[in-house]
Amino acid sequence: MTMKKEQKEILALIGDYLKKCPELRFGQALTNLKILEFADRAFPPEYNVLRDIYNDSDKSILERVKTAKAKLDNGAS
Repeated sequence: MTMKKEQKEILALIGDYLKKCPELRFGQALTNLKILEFADRAFPPEYNVLRDIYNDSDKSILERVKTAKAKLDNGAS
């Protein structure tokens, strides 16, 4: 079985980002690139909950990564 085009592109973008920022931990990179996101809930800050991405398509994840990477490359947070 081979990976889909979107999966290969996501992995390449993660790799490029980690090469550019080697001081980051892998989980930080996934969060910065919006692969993992915090749920939009009314929890106190000490109860941060990650949003369930189980049903996110590879295409939607890829678009989030591209958007986040463009913002990071332009110095936005």
